Amino acid sequence: MRAALFSGGKDSVYAALLEWPVDLFVTFVYEFPRPSPHLINISKAVELAGAMSVPMVVLRVHRGREMAEEAALMRSLGVSRIVAGDQGVEDHLKYMEAMAAEAGAELSEPLWGLDQDGILEGELEETSFMVIGAEERARELVCRRVGRDGLDAFRADARRMGISPIGEAGEYHSLVTQVRRLDASIEVGCREVRSYDGYSIALVDRWPESVHDAASTNGLPAASAPTVVGGPWPGSTS
Repeated sequence: MRAALFSGGKDSVYAALLEWPVDLFVTFVYEFPRPSPHLINISKAVELAGAMSVPMVVLRVHRGREMAEEAALMRSLGVSRIVAGDQGVEDHLKYMEAMAAEAGAELSEPLWGLDQDGILEGELEETSFMVIGAEERARELVCRRVGRDGLDAFRADARRMGISPIGEAGEYHSLVTQVRRLDASIEVGCREVRSYDGYSIALVDRWPESVHDAASTNGLPAASAPTVVGGPWPGSTS
């Protein structure tokens, strides 16, 4: 069985497409020190997986036991090949190699070592996405919708901000809204933007049809969604 690690973000989707077809999407829920844009909006990742006709498994892992629990899940599912979307962070690659070895599976990292501009071009040839989280210097990207025609403007803005064009170091996070080769799409719009220790996260929801019909999917500027500082976050106990 071929399983792709999946967040709903463009790198995970693109890596899966480069290894297509895949049998399963797997999402791990970690105990992060701050809210994750992907986990806050996990319902949209589930919706995207459904639109792509790929079953999705979600596992919460516990601090200090992450690798063992991840590998155990992969073994229990009979996964023989794990697909991940890392490009250049060595610690991530080493972790994935160790986890795959413990799971008795082969690891595929199809984006590893590729030119970041080339990756972004490939991603936008295959997909459209919305930025759902960003650090302070890239705050203006949050809620921006990016499609094939928005490549040059988005890349220029990333250079101006001094960030990786693909957000490899977490400068921004994305949610795929369209996968062209599969004729798969989800409706997404910004409901609210919250700030947590200088990191902005969008809470996304379905757009009203009137707004959806009028909006461009190619570089819509940051939405006029209200900004709230701090929590509580959806699903939190505080």
